[in-house]
Amino acid sequence: MRIDEGFTPEQQKTWAELYRRQLPRVEKWAASEYLEGFSLLDMPSEGIPSLEYLTSKIDPRTGWKVVRTHTRYSDADEWYDQMIQKNFIVTDYMRSWEELDWTPEPDMFHDIFGHLPYFTLPRYTEMFELFAPAYLAASNDNQREAVRRLAWFSTEFGIKIENGEKKIFGTGLMSGGDEMDKVMEPDFPLIPFSVENVISKHKVVYEQHDQLFVFDAIDDVAAQLTEYFATF
Repeated sequence: MRIDEGFTPEQQKTWAELYRRQLPRVEKWAASEYLEGFSLLDMPSEGIPSLEYLTSKIDPRTGWKVVRTHTRYSDADEWYDQMIQKNFIVTDYMRSWEELDWTPEPDMFHDIFGHLPYFTLPRYTEMFELFAPAYLAASNDNQREAVRRLAWFSTEFGIKIENGEKKIFGTGLMSGGDEMDKVMEPDFPLIPFSVENVISKHKVVYEQHDQLFVFDAIDDVAAQLTEYFATF
């Protein structure tokens, strides 16, 4: 079954409206990897997709499964414990109607619409799978915080250059209209992605970003992460 009927009509309505609002933005601004994964995942637009349906699309391609959590904002330890098992956790929380265009708290629309298209692509999951072993191997809080920041400013809020054009790569931007519009303004500040640059920048959770990091290819990010994490 494609749609999970265990959610309320209001939640299904919220999903459908968010999908309607975001689809033109991602078609215009999303990185090519996201658009490829989006097509492969083939999410329903009219209601919340079931985890069984999502896993059926993802698992045969990359070995990842989608699991449900009742936690509204999973902490890093739970997140990385699940990631090491190739489980992507999706909250059952859905933002309110008043937060349609931006919410500071990751909800199921962010988890599914933002993240899961990428999990159909082996070249993405190979990069993504670098974070959990590094986090669990970290010997101190500074290293763990470095992993969190590197994941945040690449997978959640990264910007990619394709054929000389700025594209949205980060999943936190993919699922929120207001901040996506802001970041795509021509004068939005961008900094080259490097480990040194990123680990010196604090995460912004409950407000929108005033600058972000940009890279040319997933392989470039993966190479930098591999080299840095080898020092743990």
